[in-house]
Amino acid sequence: MNNRFTVITVSMLLVTATGSSAQVVMGLSGGGTYSDFSHPDTPSRWGFTGGLFAGMQTYRSLNLFEVSYTQKGGEGTRIDYIETGITAGGLARGANGSRARPYGGLTVAFPVKCDATDAPVNAFCNNTETEWGVPVGITLGKWKSTGGFVGIDVRYTIPITDAGLGVLNNSWMFQILIGRSK
Repeated sequence: MNNRFTVITVSMLLVTATGSSAQVVMGLSGGGTYSDFSHPDTPSRWGFTGGLFAGMQTYRSLNLFEVSYTQKGGEGTRIDYIETGITAGGLARGANGSRARPYGGLTVAFPVKCDATDAPVNAFCNNTETEWGVPVGITLGKWKSTGGFVGIDVRYTIPITDAGLGVLNNSWMFQILIGRSK
């Protein structure tokens, strides 16, 4: 529990440290995950992800703190996580409010539920661990002059630690972002 509190507190402090020209950004995200296990490899499965984000936007960057409920796993096994992370990226501006944001960051996912259909795999659920990962992705969106925005986000999370018993959890995330900057 202390690790979770520390990660969330440090993340919030990093995101709120800003210069005077930054705008606060906040919003909702939701979409799907496509994931599988490696070592041993498993067939992929679809899941759900949804959450909240907040951060700071400057003229050329957008840095976010994110908290989401995310489903990952492989065929026959689903692990649900509360996932927190910090992403930092550039912000390229286009015509008529269009913007692109390539980014990278660091995430930590705390397992909250695990379901396995095969009896030997049930032992896996009793050994799930906190996962660390490096998300790499791109957001394409449309910003209105009033401050609202909508975007599409695609990311791959490179696993740093295993999901449990030496098994890595590879995951793609496809999300819709709706938010507001002030």
